[in-house]
Amino acid sequence: MLEVDKKDAHLLERAISQWESDSLISTEQAQNLRGTWHIRATDWQAITLYIFIAAISCALMAFGALVLDEKWIEVLRQKYALDDGIISLGFAVLTVILCIHGYRRQQRYPVYSLNRELFWLLPILSIGVSVVYLGKSLHYLNGNYGMFWLLATISYGVLGVLLSSRLLWSATLICLIPAFVKLTYFLSNGQPYFWGMNLPCRMVLLALIMMGIHALFYKNKHYRRIEDITWTGAWLLLLLSGWMISIFGNTAGWEEWQQVRQVHLLWWVIGFTILCAGALLFGIKKQDPMVRDMAVLFLLFDMYTRYFEYLWDRTHKGLFFAILAASFWWIGKLLERRIKKT
Repeated sequence: MLEVDKKDAHLLERAISQWESDSLISTEQAQNLRGTWHIRATDWQAITLYIFIAAISCALMAFGALVLDEKWIEVLRQKYALDDGIISLGFAVLTVILCIHGYRRQQRYPVYSLNRELFWLLPILSIGVSVVYLGKSLHYLNGNYGMFWLLATISYGVLGVLLSSRLLWSATLICLIPAFVKLTYFLSNGQPYFWGMNLPCRMVLLALIMMGIHALFYKNKHYRRIEDITWTGAWLLLLLSGWMISIFGNTAGWEEWQQVRQVHLLWWVIGFTILCAGALLFGIKKQDPMVRDMAVLFLLFDMYTRYFEYLWDRTHKGLFFAILAASFWWIGKLLERRIKKT
C-alpha cells in the first residue's frame, strides 16, 4: 500500500473524485483506488522544514555572537598582529572555498533540496564580514558606505546567477536597496533630494532598475530559477513606493509634509490609482496572478488611506468598520475560491 502525506492524499482524492464525476471510472473503481494508499502517521517533510528553520536561527545567532561581537576577532588581531585588510582577505578566501564546495555538491546532487539551498547562508555571512572589514581598512572611503553595500550586492548577484541560488539572489535584492539609498545620499551630499526626487520617488526609480535587470537576464539559463524573485520584488517595491508617494508626495521631510494641505497631494493620489489600475490590467492581460493580486491589494490600501485622509472626521466609525469587514470578507471569499480552483 502506498504511504503518502496529507497533501498528496488530498491531491489523489481530488483526482479520483474528478475522474468519477467525469465518468472515466466507476464508483466501484473509485473506492478500490481510494483503498490503495494510507496517510503516514508523521509528516517528516514538515518536521524537516522546522529543523532547518531552527538551524538557520542558531546559525544567525552564532554569527552574531562570534562575528558581530568582534571579541574573538580582536583576540586574533592582537595575537597575530592582523589588520582589517588581512581579516577581510581571510573571509574572502573562506567565501571562495565555500562556493567551490557548494558548487561541487550541487553538481553531485542536482535535485533541489532545502539542505543544499540553506548551505549558501554561509557564503552570504562570510561575504558580509569580508566587505565590512574591507570598509574598515579603507575608512569607508570617507563615509561612502554605499560603495561597500554595492560591492556586497554585486558579489551576491554574481554568485546567485552563476549558482542559480534563490537565497543568494534574495540577499542581492535586499542589499541593493540600502546600496542605492546610501549612494544617492552620498552623491547628493546628504541632501533630501537626488535629481529632484525624495526617498520614495527614488525607490520607484530603483524598482524600474530591478525590472530592467529582470529584462536583461530574462533569457539567461542560470537566471530562470530566480527570475520570479526579481519580478515579485520589483512590483512590490514599485507599488509600495507609489503608495508612500500618494501620502507624502515629493516632500523633503516630515516638517515640510505637515505644512502641505492634502488637496495639494491629489495629483500624486491620482497617479498612484492609475498605477494600480494599470498593474491590474497588465496582470490580467499577461495572465500574471502575482501582479494582478498585488494590484488589487494596493488598490484597497489606496481606498483605505484616502478614507483616513479625507473622510475620517466626516464618516461614522461604525459604518467605516462595517465597510472594512465586508471588504475583508470579500477578499477572503475570493482567496477561498481561488484555492479551490487551483
